[in-house]
Amino acid sequence: MWSRIIVIIASLVAFNTNVTGSEDKQKSTQDLAMFIGKWNFVDEATELAGIDYRETGITECRFALQNAYVQCSATGTSKDKTRSYFDFLNYNPNTDQYEWVGVFSNHPGKVFMTITIAPDGKSLEMYGAPMKQKAGFVSKTWSQIKFISDDKFVWETRVNRSNEPLDHWPLKFIGTYTRIE
Repeated sequence: MWSRIIVIIASLVAFNTNVTGSEDKQKSTQDLAMFIGKWNFVDEATELAGIDYRETGITECRFALQNAYVQCSATGTSKDKTRSYFDFLNYNPNTDQYEWVGVFSNHPGKVFMTITIAPDGKSLEMYGAPMKQKAGFVSKTWSQIKFISDDKFVWETRVNRSNEPLDHWPLKFIGTYTRIE
């Protein structure tokens, strides 16, 4: 009888290891390597954004600061105005979260987002920390990045403002990124 119990327990442990094997993987900034490279991008506002916006440019992502971060340096142009910005992505073992910080030449606010990577590694969900806007309201973002292939991804951003219902998350921006290097 004890031998059957031991076999059952061993089988359950083996089954659990196979099912949850991905949990045993150490998380690291290396998990964000899918962004490494040089990308053309087109970022456009949807009708629901209520603004006329289309930006085109190039972003280049590489490991930085002794591979602790993925640093993306971008330059984009919209309506004959050029802006530059940096994004820093990493895994923070203190919070057990993937994080994204963005800083911009044309906007004093900084974007702070937490990232969840899908188990298949082909999509990410990002939730932005609330940002106070010049107009007085607070905005929050919820984004999804979907890798169509190793050389293309689509970034969809939904925005909720403090003057809107809490469940109102219209799709306001769609960015398409195509690898050039």
